[in-house]
Amino acid sequence: YSMQITALRFFTVYGPYGRPDMALFQFAEAAVKGKTIDVYNYGNMNRDFTYVDDIVNGIAILMNSLLNTEEPQAEIYNIGRGQQVQLMDFISEIEKNMGREIKKNLVPRHPADTLETWSDTTKLKELGWKPKVSIPEGVSKFCEWYKKYYGVNQ
Repeated sequence: YSMQITALRFFTVYGPYGRPDMALFQFAEAAVKGKTIDVYNYGNMNRDFTYVDDIVNGIAILMNSLLNTEEPQAEIYNIGRGQQVQLMDFISEIEKNMGREIKKNLVPRHPADTLETWSDTTKLKELGWKPKVSIPEGVSKFCEWYKKYYGVNQ
């Protein structure tokens, strides 16, 4: 139909002002309130966690690219770090930044859960994109925001 269609696939986005039902918020809340979290598949999962600033940067690069082309295209772009992180390492990073250990209930795999995510960002990188926020930096920024936003004292 000579239409310009672009689809974006985001990989495990996290950061300030995110959805409170997402794992990062639940982990931070558990650290603060001393709650126990269920960690599925006994923590044996990998995710391609992507900080929200990197997502926004990817969208901006794509928008600029698409605005400079007249040719119809149908493309799917993945926006993620392109790097897997073990879930338990991510939780440890949250604990470190919140200054508190999270109580964990290690449980079997949830039937709706995938064991790993990993983005192929080749097409986006060809447009000049690359993620800038490391996992330690992103988790630190999130935890700093969380403590300020929710009035958490160390």
